[in-house]
Amino acid sequence: QITERIIVLFVVINSQEEVQGKYVVCVLFFLWNLLDVVRYTYNMLARMGIYYLPLTWLNFSLCIPLYPLSVLAKGFAICVSLPYFESFGTYSIKLPFPFTFSIYFPYVLKMYLLVLFAGMCFIIQNLFSERTAHLGTGNIKIKRS
Repeated sequence: QITERIIVLFVVINSQEEVQGKYVVCVLFFLWNLLDVVRYTYNMLARMGIYYLPLTWLNFSLCIPLYPLSVLAKGFAICVSLPYFESFGTYSIKLPFPFTFSIYFPYVLKMYLLVLFAGMCFIIQNLFSERTAHLGTGNIKIKRS
């Protein structure tokens, strides 16, 4: 997760000034911070042995809809930055004669998008299993009298 944020923040957003003013960057930072405030508060209290049920529920339930939204925001930020990387050639490298190999950075970002969305499926599955392990199935059976 830290590597993911470093790539998006410093490589995609920070290197292109045109992308820094887009609304998707604000949305992305808001989603990241919202998830982190809940997660770090829960983890801090859990380390001290304090389990507050609404915070536990919020920690394991809020991340399920917000994580895909943050992945969509990351993907949109990358898509918005692609034309700038193509026009300016930022981070694209052409190696000299013996290698005759070039790295076109927009292709690297497009491959990263595929990995990002494929990884999201595994992480969502893991989030559901963690939620079930900590909160139970959530099925309440009504007793008939």
